[in-house]
This record gives sequence, structure tokens and C-alpha cells, in this order.
Amino acid sequence: MKRILICDDSEFVRKFIKRELEGRYEIEIFNDGYEAYEYLKSGDTDFDFAIVDGEMPNMNGIELVEKMKKELGLENIPAVILTASDYDYFKKQAFEYGVFDYLKKPFKSGELLAYLKKFFEGTINRGRVLVVEDSKLQNHTISQQLKLKHIQPISAYSGEDALEILLKGETIDTMLLDIHLPGASGFQIAKALKNDSRFSWIPIIGITASEGEDRINTMNKAFQSGIDDFISKPYNMIEFFARVMANIKRGKLIKKLKEESEMDSLTKLYNRRTVFKFLEKAFANAKRYNQDLSFLMIDIDKFKNVNDTYGHIGGDEILRSIAKTIQSSVRESDIAGRFGGEEFSVVMPNTDIQGAGMVAEKIRKTIEENGVEFNNSTVNVTVSLGVSTIDRKNDTLENLVRKADEALYKAKDTGRNRVCVFDNDTNSISAS
Repeated sequence: MKRILICDDSEFVRKFIKRELEGRYEIEIFNDGYEAYEYLKSGDTDFDFAIVDGEMPNMNGIELVEKMKKELGLENIPAVILTASDYDYFKKQAFEYGVFDYLKKPFKSGELLAYLKKFFEGTINRGRVLVVEDSKLQNHTISQQLKLKHIQPISAYSGEDALEILLKGETIDTMLLDIHLPGASGFQIAKALKNDSRFSWIPIIGITASEGEDRINTMNKAFQSGIDDFISKPYNMIEFFARVMANIKRGKLIKKLKEESEMDSLTKLYNRRTVFKFLEKAFANAKRYNQDLSFLMIDIDKFKNVNDTYGHIGGDEILRSIAKTIQSSVRESDIAGRFGGEEFSVVMPNTDIQGAGMVAEKIRKTIEENGVEFNNSTVNVTVSLGVSTIDRKNDTLENLVRKADEALYKAKDTGRNRVCVFDNDTNSISAS
């Protein structure tokens, strides 16, 4: 059984932790830092973990950990500080004294136990950081440093690599970006990401070896490019981890708020407002750079019958299943969303009408051939789809949407479970 040292001057906290951990771990509980320190000095140091209150009389938590690590030689005991403020944790340079992590108080029932289980199972993941550094040696070194703090690194060796990783949908909480990269510079990468609403929320920490006036000029240029934070080489490890952890927490919070405002809560696709925001940008780019752009509208056939038969719970399951099929059928660069009710849409940059029609047919066929499992039965559904593409000479955004909507109406009016395409050359609609 794992043995854990608990040290907190609050009787309430001690009882809470005892109730949480007793029976699952062997625990030794102390009322203050000095009492714990004297006990460890006696020679009983066989502990697998330490949980220490940050603020205690006589000897606070960070002082206790410092003595454990430096004076008593207990470097292998991971120690977590309990604190009401993560700012206090960083301000007091807890990393410097050997603290492994901190937990915010008050914590909920089960939270501490879950943390310990993850730690001992080796599955703690405090965040995911995209390391963009062209030097393989430095990339590897930074990645190893992150792993020591249970932060998962994802390596990229150029801006192009980083963009490819992001487009694949990798979960990223923050980015460490070398300013001086071959090809596209760190400034260019940062500016491109901040101008793309899919990635603009990701905190970017710039890294440079510049010194003196050159460092100041580099920092100014970096902040103008959208870089959020800055570290200079050679960097102090305490500052390095403090900045990385602060930006991971910031990134997770921003991402959560962004998803709540942009995503449809049921299907986890983009909501209608966000789809139009992407469509507006894609339309402007297509006109400016003379590129293709297609738009799909998708509607579940006779969805009212589904709700009447299986109820709204069944209807919701159908919506989620179809959303997954749509998302898995399109490219990473395409934007799939819930248009409203039982309608979905897909923005397809750099896609002509033939390519869009093929994707639409793939979606239709996949949904037709694969029922949705609900209450131990298979529910068979179909969809109708309308496809339009940009007419770069005289098209408008509203017209692009209108053409897809008219094609969708034609698909439903001519029998459902089919794809109809709006032909710009003949100004007519035909089955794909």
C-alpha cells in the first residue's frame, strides 16, 4: 500500500483528507510543518507522496519541502502544495524548492483521490504543449523537461509542421515557439495563427537567444505579431515552468469559454453563427485569390417522425450520430456545423463543385447504410443534401447560401435521400 505524508494545520482539512484517503493508502497526518519535519528527522522517511499545506505557522509548506529535499535528502518524494492561490505558488518560487505540483483549495470530494490515482498510475497529464523548435537537440531537451512535470510535449520542427499538427485536430493547450525558424519565421507563424479563429485562442510563448537591444527589438516585434509571452535563452527553469503552467491554465480556460460560445452543445459541431463567421472569411479569400469554395446544406429526412417514434432523447442521439458522420467525412480544413434544428452545413474551401458533390454523396451513402443504435434497436435514417459553389465573377455570400438552400429543397421535393447540385453555368439544379 502506498504511504502518504499529510501536513495541514486545519483540523477540518485533515479530517477531510483522512476520510478521502483512509483505507486506500497508508497515511501519516501532522498538524504543522515543524511537527512533520521533526518526525522525518527521526528516520522514518519511507513515503511515496507528500501533501502539504502552503500556509502554516512555525514552518510553512514550501519551507518544509525545502528541508525535505535539501537537508534530509528526500529528493524522491513528490510533494504537492495545497494553496488557495496559484499566484502564491509561483510567487514563492515553489519549483525552486522541489515542489512537484500544487492543488487549489477548496477541492471537491473525490478530487484529491482521483489526482493520486492518476499519479500512481502514471496517467497525470497537466497539459499538452506544442514545441516548435527546428533544432532536434533543443526540441528533445525541452520535451524531456516538460515530461518531468507531467506535461505532454508534441514536437514540430517548422511552422509548416506546427500548422499541419493543428489542422489534424491535436489538442493543444499552449505553444512554445522558437522565433528564428527556417522558412516561415516565428513572427509569421504567430501572426497567421492569431488571424485564424480556430487557433487564435492558443497562448504562444516565444523563445529567443537574442541579447541586449536586439532582444528588446525581438520582443516588440513578437508582441506585435500576437505572441503572448516570452522566454529568453538560456532560461531559468523555475521561470520556464511557471510561464508554461500559467499559459496552459490560461489556454484551457480560453478554450472552454470559446467552445461554449462557438460550439453546438449537443452535436459538438460549430454553431450557426460561427459557421457564418468562417464562411465570410472563406468567401473573401476565394474572391481575393481566385479560389474555389463550395457550401453544403444537409437536412435529416422526416426527422419529426423520428422524434415522434423515439422521443427527443432518441432524436438527440440521431443528431449526434449524424454530426459524427459528417465530421469524419470532411477534411480538417473544412468547417462542419449545425445550421439549426435537424439541418447541418459544411464550408469547403478550395473545393470545386465536382469535389463537393462527391463528399456530399459520401455523407449521404454512409448515413443511409449505417443505422443509429438506440435502445437496443437500429434506427435507419436518410439525409438530403444541397450543394453550391462560388461564382467568382458576380457572386455574393448570401447568394452562395441561397443556391445551396434551393438545391436542398429540390433534393427533398424530388424524393429525399439524394444530393442536388446548383450549376452556376446553367443556373439550374440537378441530381448529383
